[in-house]
Amino acid sequence: MSRAQSRFQYLGGDLVGGITAAIIALPLALAFGVASGLGATAGLYGAVACGIFAALFGGTPGQVSGPTGPMTVVTAGMIMNHHDHPDLIFASIILAGLIQILLGVFRLGKLIEYIPYPVISGFMTGIGVIIIALQIPPLFGLSGAGNVLEALEIFPRIPALLNPVATVIGLGTLATILILKKISPRLPSALIALALSTLAVVLLRPDIPLIGAIPAGLPIPHLPTIHLPELRLITEAAIALALLGSLDSLLTSVVVDKITGNRHDSNKELLGQGVGNMVSGLIGGLPGAGATMRSVVNIHAGGRTNLSGVIHGLLLLAVLLGLGALTANIPLACLAGILIHVGITIIDYRGLKGIRRSPRSDTAVMLVVLGLTVFVDLIIAVIAGIALASVLFVKNLSDVEPSTHHDLPEDELPHGLPKELSREIYRYRFKGPLYFGEARNFSAVMDKLKGIRYLILDFEHVPMIDQTGAFALEDAIERAQRQGVKVFLLHPFPHIQAQ
Repeated sequence: MSRAQSRFQYLGGDLVGGITAAIIALPLALAFGVASGLGATAGLYGAVACGIFAALFGGTPGQVSGPTGPMTVVTAGMIMNHHDHPDLIFASIILAGLIQILLGVFRLGKLIEYIPYPVISGFMTGIGVIIIALQIPPLFGLSGAGNVLEALEIFPRIPALLNPVATVIGLGTLATILILKKISPRLPSALIALALSTLAVVLLRPDIPLIGAIPAGLPIPHLPTIHLPELRLITEAAIALALLGSLDSLLTSVVVDKITGNRHDSNKELLGQGVGNMVSGLIGGLPGAGATMRSVVNIHAGGRTNLSGVIHGLLLLAVLLGLGALTANIPLACLAGILIHVGITIIDYRGLKGIRRSPRSDTAVMLVVLGLTVFVDLIIAVIAGIALASVLFVKNLSDVEPSTHHDLPEDELPHGLPKELSREIYRYRFKGPLYFGEARNFSAVMDKLKGIRYLILDFEHVPMIDQTGAFALEDAIERAQRQGVKVFLLHPFPHIQAQ
C-alpha cells in the first residue's frame, strides 16, 4: 500500500470517527453548559475550542477533547461564588490553559503515573456522585442546587414539588439511554433521547423549564478584565482547573493507548490541552479535557489520528452556526437525564467491587478521597489522598523491617578486636535507603541496646539517606558515644560520610 493510499485510509476512518464523536458530544456539550451555570452556549464553545485546538497540538492520536464532568463540577463551583463576575471565570480558564502549557514545557506529564489507583478511584467515583446528586432536582423539573449538601436538602421536598411532565421526560430520557446502550453501544443514545424529548415538547407544549435559544454565529474572542486584588482568586481556580484537566486528560490518554496499542506523549498532550483551554476561555467557553467516552467512540468508529478530533470540533462549529432556534425547546429535565447517565458511567465500579479484597490502607484512601471530593473540594481531595497514600505506603514499607540487627559472630569481627568481645558487639545492617520510614525502626532498635561496647553500622546496601535518617543516625551515634560505646561505620559512601 502506497503512502497516499495509507493516508486516504486514515482520512476515511478519521472522518467517520470525527462525525460520530460530534454526534455524541453535541448533547453532552449542551448539558455540561447548562449544568455549569454558564449556559448551553458556553458548553458548545468549549467543545469547539478544545475539540479543535487540543487535537491540533495534542499528543494522543484519536483522543477527543471537550467539556467533561470533573471540569464542569469545578466551573459550577466557581460560578456559584462569582456568578456576577463572569470575567473571573474566563480569566481562570485562560490561566489554567497557560499552566497546562507550562506543565508540558517542563515535562511534568509523566507525574500522572505516580498517582495511586485508590486516589483516582475515589476521585472519579466522587465526581460521579456529585453529578448525579446535582442533577436529580432538575430531573423532576425543579431548580438545580449549587452543591451536594444543597441538593440533599431538596431531595425530601421533591415528591411535593415535582413537575409531572418534566419528571416523565427526565426519567424517559434516562431510560431511553440505558435501553439503547443495551441494544447497541454504538447508537448515539443521548442524541436520540434528546431528539425524542424535544419532539415531545414541540408537540405537547408543556409548561416545563427549557434550555432556550442559543445565539447563532461565530464566537468573538474577548480578553477578560480583572483587577490586581482578584489575581489570587483566579490563580487558585486556575491551578485547580489545570491540575484536574491534566489528570482527566492523561487518564483518558492511557485508556486510548490500551485500545490502539500506541503510546501517547504526555507532555505534548498537556500542551495541546493548554492551548485548547486558553482559546476556550478567550471565546467564553467551558474548560475541557480529554473525554474518555467520546474518544473511545471515535476510535471504534475508525478515528486514528489527531485529525478525527479536529473534524469533531469543526462539525460542532458548523452545527453551532445554525443551531440557535433548534435548541429553544430542549427540556432541562432531558439534559439532567443525560448527565445522570454520565455520572453513572464515571463511577469506578471496579474499585468499589474490590474493596473487600483490597488492603485496608487502599480502602481507607479511596473512601477519604471519595468523601472529600463529594463534600469538600476536588483538589483538596486529590492532594489529601496522595499524602495519605504516601504515609500509609511508608508505614507499610517500614513495618516490613528490611534491615537486620544482631550480635556479631566471632568470624565477622572487624580486624583488631578480640574474639571474646563478640557478645559485646552489635551490628545493624541496613538493606535499603535510610529514609524517614526506616529511621523509625533504626531508632527503636537503638533505644533498646544495653550492655554493648561496640556498635557496627553497615551501610553497604544504602543508596541514599534523607534528612530524617541523617538526624536519626547522628542522634544514635552521639547517644552511643555518651554511653562509652565505640561506633564503627562499614562501607559508608562518600555522600553518607558528608551527611
